[in-house]
Amino acid sequence: MNEILREKTQKWKQLERKTFEQRAKADLYYETELMKLIEEDYVERNQDSVREPVRYLVVSVGTSYEPIVLNISLFNPRDILFLYTEKSEQTLDKVVEYCNLKASAYEKRQVSEVDPIDVYKEVKRVYLKWGRPRKMHIDFTGGTKAMSAACALAGAMVDLQMIYVASDDYLVDFRKPNPGSERLVYIENPLAVFGDLESEKALELFAEYNFSGAKEKLELLKESVPGPEERQELNFIYLLAQGYSQWDCLDFGMAYNTMKELCHQLDRDGRNFVHNELMLQKDKLIRQRDYMEELSHIPELIRQKKQSEVLKNRKIMIPLMFVMNGNAWTREQQEKYDMATLLTYRLLEMIEQRRLSRYELFVSNMHYDKLVPNRKRTPELADLEPRERIEWLRSEVLQIKKEIFGEKVSSFLPNPVSLLDGFILLSALRDPIVYAESKNRTVILKRMRAMVYLRNNSIFAHGLGPVAKADYEKFRGFVLMMFQQFCKIERINYEDTGETLSWIIPGKEA
Repeated sequence: MNEILREKTQKWKQLERKTFEQRAKADLYYETELMKLIEEDYVERNQDSVREPVRYLVVSVGTSYEPIVLNISLFNPRDILFLYTEKSEQTLDKVVEYCNLKASAYEKRQVSEVDPIDVYKEVKRVYLKWGRPRKMHIDFTGGTKAMSAACALAGAMVDLQMIYVASDDYLVDFRKPNPGSERLVYIENPLAVFGDLESEKALELFAEYNFSGAKEKLELLKESVPGPEERQELNFIYLLAQGYSQWDCLDFGMAYNTMKELCHQLDRDGRNFVHNELMLQKDKLIRQRDYMEELSHIPELIRQKKQSEVLKNRKIMIPLMFVMNGNAWTREQQEKYDMATLLTYRLLEMIEQRRLSRYELFVSNMHYDKLVPNRKRTPELADLEPRERIEWLRSEVLQIKKEIFGEKVSSFLPNPVSLLDGFILLSALRDPIVYAESKNRTVILKRMRAMVYLRNNSIFAHGLGPVAKADYEKFRGFVLMMFQQFCKIERINYEDTGETLSWIIPGKEA
C-alpha cells in the first residue's frame, strides 16, 4: 500500500460514526479521498494477475459500488451487462458515474433478487447477442446470494470465466474491506474441478449406448479439464463416441473419418498412454476402422445405381449385416423393441437378398431369365434354356406355396419380391439357407411365416401397437438362428466378426 493511501485510511478509520451525519461525513471522505487511491492501488497490484484482455463482462450489482469499479478499471471491458435489482439501481448509477461509462458501452437489466431464472435468461440472451464469444467474463462480487449463485451456475453452463474481488481483511464495523487489501480472484469452471464426476456421467451415457449424448458432454469436458494428459485421454473417448454415433446412424463415411482420426491419435500418442483402455484395444479399433472404410463405399455405389454390386461384394455386405445385427441388439438393450424388430427384420431381408444375388436374382427388379442356377443343387437346370428354367421355377414355387398356404395359390412369379416370396424362391432353388431335404423343405418357411406375422403387428410395419418383449424375443431368436446358418454357409466366423463389430464401452469391466 502506498503511503498516501495508508495515511488517508488511518484518518478515515478515526472518523466518528455515531450519528447519521457523522456516518455520511465518513462515507463522503471515503469516496472523495480514498476511492481513487484504492482504485489505482488495486490496478497496480493486480495487473500482473490478469490472464487475458477482457472484452465482454457481465456484472451482478449489489449495494456497494466500490468492488465493481475496481474490476472495470482493471479490465477496461468494451461491452458490459449490468444485472441489478430494484434495490441496487442507485448503486448502478454510481458505477456508471464513477467510471464515466458511455451509454454505448453498457446495458442494464433488472432481475429478481431471489429467482435465479432471470439471471440465467439474461446471461444466455447477451451471450447470443454478443455472437457466442469464445471468452466472456462474469463478476459476481456484488448482488444477493441468489444472484451470485445464479451467476456462478450460468457461468459454468456457458463456460464463462468467473471473477470477483476478495479481501482477507474485512472491516466489519466499517462494512468495507480494509483499503489496499482487495485482490482479484479467478474462479475455475466447476467442470474443471469436478471433471471426474462429469466424466462418469459421460461414461454412463456411453454405457447406455447413448453415443450422441456422451459425445456432447465429452466435447465440453475435454476442453475444460486442466491437465493435457487428461484432455487427450478424454479426446480419445470423445472421438470414439463421435465415431460410434455416426456408425449407429449408418453414416459410414463420417464414421470412417472419425475412426481413422482416433487410430491416428492412438498411433501418434501411444507411447504416452501405454495403459490407456483404448490403446489396449487398438487392434480392434483398427479392424473397426477398416470395416467402416469398406462400408463408406456404399453411397457412391448407390449413386451409380450399382445396388447389385453392394449385395455381391462380400467385403461390404458381410459387415453391413453384422452392423444391422449389432444395431438391433443395441435397441434391444435400450428396450426399444419395435425399432429392434424393424432392424432384425432388415437383417433377415439382407440374408434373403445376399443369397438370391448368388443366383443373379435381385428382389427389387427380378429378371428370371438371367437366373444362374447352382449345378450341384439343381443339375436338372443345367442344360435348360432360360424360358424352360423359368417354367421349372414356376412349377417348383407353386408346389411349395401349396404346401404352405393350401391349394388356392397363384403360379405367378413375383416382381418385386417380398421377404417370404424370396425365401420360397431360395427353397425352390434348394439353397441351404432354407432347404434341408425334399420332404422337409417347407419347415423353415412355415416357421418364418409365423415370425413375419409378429413383425407385421409392429407399429413400424402394419400394426397399431408396440411389439411385446416376448414376441420380439421369439422373432429375434429365429433370425439369429438364420443368421448363424447364413454365416456357416458363407464361411464367416460368426463369433469373431460379431466381436470385432461390437461396441467398445470405456470403463466397463470385462
